[in-house]
Amino acid sequence: MKPINPGNLDQRLFFTQLLKTNENGFPIPGSDIYTKAWGALKTLKGNTFYSAAQTNREHNREFTIRYQKKLVEGVRPKHVKVKWRDIEHEIESIENDDGQNVTMTVFCKAVE
Repeated sequence: MKPINPGNLDQRLFFTQLLKTNENGFPIPGSDIYTKAWGALKTLKGNTFYSAAQTNREHNREFTIRYQKKLVEGVRPKHVKVKWRDIEHEIESIENDDGQNVTMTVFCKAVE
């Protein structure tokens, strides 16, 4: 298991969820912070870059964060989104790296 270098966790991530819905069930604008995390942005390089370009996967991002139990699939509420640099992202998946409960990889896509 590779230790985390805290100096690499320089990107602030906010995991947000919808506050409320109105009487018709439509979401009321605004969001509430579910949790916060510091993360390391991993850029696409080499074959990953070219395969992403072939499938038009623009604005996809991959972050490595410290493990948080509340972000595990089944524990976190539905419709949680990631806000990074005032850009909202939909979560594609959050993976527990190597099952060690040390780091997680967050795969997300910018909402346009």
